[in-house]
Parts: sequence; C-alpha cells; structure tokens
Amino acid sequence: MDDLLIRVLTRLVRVHDELGEESFEHAANRALVSIARSVQLDAERQVRLERPAFDEGVIPFPDGGNRQNFNLPRL
Repeated sequence: MDDLLIRVLTRLVRVHDELGEESFEHAANRALVSIARSVQLDAERQVRLERPAFDEGVIPFPDGGNRQNFNLPRL
C-alpha cells in the first residue's frame, strides 16, 4: 500500500512541477473522483454478495444522474 500511495503522490507532484497549479488541481480532483467511484463500485459489489438486511445497505454516492434525489442545491 505504501508504495502505491507514494507513486500517486509523486505523480501529482510531477504534474504540479511540469504543468502548473491548474493542471495539478484538475488531476488531483479527478483522482479523488476516481477513488470515490472505485470505492462505490466495491461497496455495491459487496452488498450484492453479502445480501444485507434492508437497514444495512450502502448509501449511494451521489453523481450527476441522481443528484436531484438527494435534494442538493445546484451550483
């Protein structure tokens, strides 16, 4: 785990150094979204495998398609 984390951080630092702050911000934000999506997919897969009771379900990660279901303000 430590090696992979260091590789991700090193890559982001390199983006910052070579392409600047704006590219770094975009890359870092996209990395966070990718991590969240990956975790969501794994959680959904585990729920289907374990067949939890109704009250043990996974809270879905809001995305553009179901944003209105969470009554979030539009930005």
